[in-house]
Amino acid sequence: MPLNSGLSGTASPVAQHYPVSTAFAPRPPVSMASRAACHRVRQITYDMFLDIVDRDLVRRDRRHAMAHIRQIALYVSHVALSLPMWQVATCFGRDQSTASITCQNVEDRRDDPAFDAFVTAVEEAVRPLAATIEAQDHE
Repeated sequence: MPLNSGLSGTASPVAQHYPVSTAFAPRPPVSMASRAACHRVRQITYDMFLDIVDRDLVRRDRRHAMAHIRQIALYVSHVALSLPMWQVATCFGRDQSTASITCQNVEDRRDDPAFDAFVTAVEEAVRPLAATIEAQDHE
């Protein structure tokens, strides 16, 4: 039996106290252009990372290195490409809150001049992707 049965045209007492949240509303699918851009950002970050880091070090601690690369790529995808956090999170297979915390952590680490220079270089390298995303989204 519905909660508002017997009430003519009024909302149920439950609905009056607990409004429907839009936080769990379904999201539209992430465009292929955005997915491809996030993948490309990760690849660019990986390539640039290997240019400055000893490859033997990466081989020894691959999981740790790949986590840093993913975090930087996620941050750059959100900041440089202006993709919404939920899209970036989806592209990287993460929850939106996890992606948000990752971005905050990368932002905090930018106090280190060497790290900031690296992230800035990655941002500059991926800026042309923003125009590609816009063009493909409008088609």
